[in-house]
Amino acid sequence: MSDSIRRTETTYVDEKTGSARCTVQWLQENLNRQGAVTHPISHNNKLTFFICGADGFKDIAEQIAKAVDTIDIIFWGFDPGIELQRTGSRWPRGDTYGDLLVAAGKRGVQVRLLVWYDPTAKGPAHPYNMPGYGHDTDSWYAGPLKADEIDSKKSVAMLKAHMAETVPSTARRKLTPVRAGLLPKRDEEIPLCARRQYCSYWYRAAFNGEFKGIAIKTRKGSSSDIADNLSRATKGQRDGATPSGPERLVMLHGGSHHQKPILIDYDYNDGEKAVGYVMGLNSVTDYWDTAEHKLEDPLREQGGEKETKECIQQVKDAGFKTFKPLRDYACRIDRGGTLIALYKNFTAAWEGDSYSKVKAQRAKPMMDVRDWENGPAVLRRKPASGDCTAQIVRTSAEDRDISNRDSYFTATDNATMGAGYIYIENQYFQYEEWSRRLLETRKKSCALYNKACGAAGKTLRDLPPMHVFIVTPTPERAQMIPRTYDSLATLGLHGGLEKQQEMIDRVNKTPKQGPYVTTPKSMPAANNELTVVEHANSIDKPDMARLERDYGIRACVTMLYACGKDGGRWRYREIYIHSKLMIVDDLFLTLGSANLNHRSMAVDSEINISVLDPVHAKKLRKRVWSQLTGKTAMGGEGSKKEMAVTFKSWVRLMEMNKAKVLADSKKIEEKKLIGYILQLEDNRSSIIRLG
Repeated sequence: MSDSIRRTETTYVDEKTGSARCTVQWLQENLNRQGAVTHPISHNNKLTFFICGADGFKDIAEQIAKAVDTIDIIFWGFDPGIELQRTGSRWPRGDTYGDLLVAAGKRGVQVRLLVWYDPTAKGPAHPYNMPGYGHDTDSWYAGPLKADEIDSKKSVAMLKAHMAETVPSTARRKLTPVRAGLLPKRDEEIPLCARRQYCSYWYRAAFNGEFKGIAIKTRKGSSSDIADNLSRATKGQRDGATPSGPERLVMLHGGSHHQKPILIDYDYNDGEKAVGYVMGLNSVTDYWDTAEHKLEDPLREQGGEKETKECIQQVKDAGFKTFKPLRDYACRIDRGGTLIALYKNFTAAWEGDSYSKVKAQRAKPMMDVRDWENGPAVLRRKPASGDCTAQIVRTSAEDRDISNRDSYFTATDNATMGAGYIYIENQYFQYEEWSRRLLETRKKSCALYNKACGAAGKTLRDLPPMHVFIVTPTPERAQMIPRTYDSLATLGLHGGLEKQQEMIDRVNKTPKQGPYVTTPKSMPAANNELTVVEHANSIDKPDMARLERDYGIRACVTMLYACGKDGGRWRYREIYIHSKLMIVDDLFLTLGSANLNHRSMAVDSEINISVLDPVHAKKLRKRVWSQLTGKTAMGGEGSKKEMAVTFKSWVRLMEMNKAKVLADSKKIEEKKLIGYILQLEDNRSSIIRLG
């Protein structure tokens, strides 16, 4: 298939046999050309995958504790008070991230933190991602503290000492000045009150350079660079599918740096101890959860009034004491070539960006051959047993980099040529262009099949179907419903968004009295902007029968629910999916920070690791599907027959679990969900688009 994202090669045909051999391109080989390497493909990576924050954060904490030379981190947001390992039910439930980094600095480790923060963002766009710096900066205690006194446990002890009636008045005076209005009114409020004081003083000390070995910077996006990259990524897309009007304005002026890689001891002893992480996990309060996704878990966040603001993704869940369960992934890389790309990505950002002075890279490549040649020797070693092939791909407006998008497209194109599967687990399924490309490339593959097999009397019905599994949560805002609807409707999977469909049908039946309003009055509408309804009407929505008949595709979309007994009754709540994972045909996977929406494909800075390895892909697919289906539909060894059976089992299980939620029975076997999967449903609608 000829495409700008593919590397063109010449394949020679053997004259005697009339045959030729070539390989399918899965990674971005056009960015790995000899002498012009910008995104190197390396074959010596040792990878470990973690599901959910409990395991991922635990491993990160252990590696930070082992660090001897450097720690380089890029954060979407950073909460110094988050505990990476937890016991107990009140903060601090373990060593906080801030304490771990301070301890590393005291050991002589050089720590560099780069955090996205935009002080100009207002209203819903305000990034509640730096508690103690960007918000919740007020502390009950307003006096001076030395850097050695800024410690999570000391913060609680100090507040308790002030609140205790048995403390002599002379001791209390040492804690003045005190803001009485910010003191807790009940004992149970002490941990959160102490937490706010700790975070505020931690950031103050970090930015003032008072912590030994710790340097911190913030950075924001560049609207001009975002505009250029967005135009490049959406070139050729039809009207209505591309961001316009207020949606585009929000992207241009609210673009974030969404990466979250970690790099430890990169060049210590020539890379001998180098460890890195690529992940979706944010280092703010509510991203910790176990893979069990308990209905209530005291180790998750407790949902204080201020604490709920620290992550805008959370949706209020009435009646529960803790934040909702959350699902995500992390990948650890040990002594592999991809760490060289991670280091280059970090240093370019560290040296180029701050919120007070945005310095665009102007199409500067992520790295070049000299960066690779000068990398630590251990990271350029020959592959060994257990190593695998991987490539770092990004979205970077400053660098005109959309290799994340191209990675999704390349893998999807390859999947359409066979009868395997695509598994997508993503926080957002709002990228209509991906759905359209899936159908268009699959249609071409089906045409080639018909042409090749027509002489043998075979038709498309004889082609084993490919299976598409999509796992995504209900959108966090109603304004995200239209993009989700469009992306699902393209595949005929919009049935669960009934209210949006009802709204579309109602508008279609209403006599038009002028342009249909799709934007708030405070925001200008773009000229000739297609309305949400008009664009939805333009989408060809195949039903399941036609999807299989015309494209040879079977597809399903599911959300995840946790269940448990609470006070003698069965209760259910949605598991928030923050994941950014795609697995294809037990051969390829991509994992990281990139969502399936316009923001992650062109606007926000993102970083993923693309992996070409049948062992890792199959093993991860089995782990994930085992959890989601209660070990009932894991896909076996991935054969065509097993995938067909597994797909039917998924659909049946989704229906069965929904029936359990709706059932009146109090019997355990009739109310307890098997796994977590249910058909995606959302009872909201919107005429405002926000991708």
